[in-house]
Amino acid sequence: MPPPTCRAEFEHNVYLLVDDLERHMDDVSYLRNRMWALGNSLEHLRYLPNRRIELPTIDERVRNLSNMMDWMKYLPPVSIKENDTEE
Repeated sequence: MPPPTCRAEFEHNVYLLVDDLERHMDDVSYLRNRMWALGNSLEHLRYLPNRRIELPTIDERVRNLSNMMDWMKYLPPVSIKENDTEE
């Protein structure tokens, strides 16, 4: 999948991750899974006074997970086929 080509695309991807975490604040198992993947990376994120995320505070874990969330829109829809074979 293509990496972001400009700062706006990169920030969009990071805000996809932030928005995803905010939407699932009530789902403890979901947050536990994300916290496992992110480690303490969220503790290092800092906002600028204009509410943009300070780029040097974004580490590789946050970058990879946020880009992955953007790449998911390029994937084909998942379909689960039922196995009707009898043994």
